[in-house]
Amino acid sequence: MADLNALAPSSQNALAPVVSADQNNPYVDSLLRQATKEYPFITQHNPIIDTGVGPYYAETWPVNEEGAPDAKRPGNFPIDRVGVKVYKPNQFTHHDLAGEILHVDPFANETRATLTKSLTPAQIQMLQQESKDYQGSIDEGQSTERAIQNATDAAMRGYVLNQWPAKANEGMNYDPAQKALLERLRNYMKTGKQ
Repeated sequence: MADLNALAPSSQNALAPVVSADQNNPYVDSLLRQATKEYPFITQHNPIIDTGVGPYYAETWPVNEEGAPDAKRPGNFPIDRVGVKVYKPNQFTHHDLAGEILHVDPFANETRATLTKSLTPAQIQMLQQESKDYQGSIDEGQSTERAIQNATDAAMRGYVLNQWPAKANEGMNYDPAQKALLERLRNYMKTGKQ
């Protein structure tokens, strides 16, 4: 196996090739090619991708994060790289990979924070009804605040990646400022530029 640490960027402006932990995985190679072509913002994160068996759809580890006790960072993911483990490769697409990378992207995190602060009580109620992430977070014992953040992440992916049904996106009844925020995020994902 190639030394994956040698592929890390040497400066913030230099981008290393996006690689998989398994250099001979055609699914991962195709996934990365499609994802970086359609969503160039991904390349700045230089993710390492692998497949495996597990209870989730996918799991993402930011740079320098070891993970929770029940979801430890895989040993083949260097600590200085974003790592994504895909557990359902027969369902997981390049759009899903873009959604996973949103979790670690500073611009996406700023967008989520701004959007969360602007949510109306009716929108929060809609998130609680529509987002599986909300109830899943509550079931895991997370705070309501954290559950709303997770649900807002889901709503953002639902809007920018069409991961929610049109009815759910429409039900959020975004105001013009919120729509502009989400459109900026979509444009950033498509161009890699803020």
